[in-house]
Amino acid sequence: MSNPYQSPQPFPSAFAGGEDREKLRRVARYQQLVMYALLANIGLNVVSFGVQTSMQGQLGLGLALAILTAALAVIAFSMTAMFLLANTLHNPIVGVICAFLMLIPCIALITLLVINQQASTYLSTHGVKVGFLGANPNPI
Repeated sequence: MSNPYQSPQPFPSAFAGGEDREKLRRVARYQQLVMYALLANIGLNVVSFGVQTSMQGQLGLGLALAILTAALAVIAFSMTAMFLLANTLHNPIVGVICAFLMLIPCIALITLLVINQQASTYLSTHGVKVGFLGANPNPI
C-alpha cells in the first residue's frame, strides 16, 4: 500500500530512461542506413540499365566489373543495415533472417518495407517525427 502523504510521482515518459533514448537513437540511425541502402540500390540499377547497351569490348568488361563490385558493396551494406535495424527492433534471429532475405530481389523489397514500417511506427509512438529518409537521430 502506498503512503497517502507522499507527493505524487510523474508517470515515466518514453524519454525518462537513457536506455530508451539510446534505443530510439539507434532505431533512427539504422532506419536512415536502410533508406540510404535502398537509394544506393535504386541508383545502381539505373546506372546498370543505362550502360547496358555500351557493354562491349574491353571497356564493357571493365564497366561490368565495376558495376558488379559496386553491386556487391551495396548488397553487403544493405544486409548489414537491415540486420542492425531488425536486431534493434526485435532480436538477433530476426535480424539474421531479414539480412539473408535481402539477397532475394522481390522478397528483399517486401522485407525492407515491413521493417521500415515497424521502425517508423516505433519512432512515431515514442513522439519522434519521421520524415522521408527516416528520423533524424541527433535531436533524440
